[in-house]
Amino acid sequence: VITSLWNVPDEATRELMLDFYRRLWVEGKSKHQALWEAKLRLRDARDEHGRPLYTTRDWGAWVLTGEPD
Repeated sequence: VITSLWNVPDEATRELMLDFYRRLWVEGKSKHQALWEAKLRLRDARDEHGRPLYTTRDWGAWVLTGEPD
């Protein structure tokens, strides 16, 4: 189960979940690895001026509970 520890804006949630499931289902990565990489992608996303698109609250809230593989 993937849950957030606090409310996360819809756009950030959508981006993270799309990326997570692509990594999980298309690339065949483990749940743990897919979530970690999706979180890193949000953390590193920048606009055309190099400013972060998302804050820590957008990607840091997500945790995986259960089997990591």
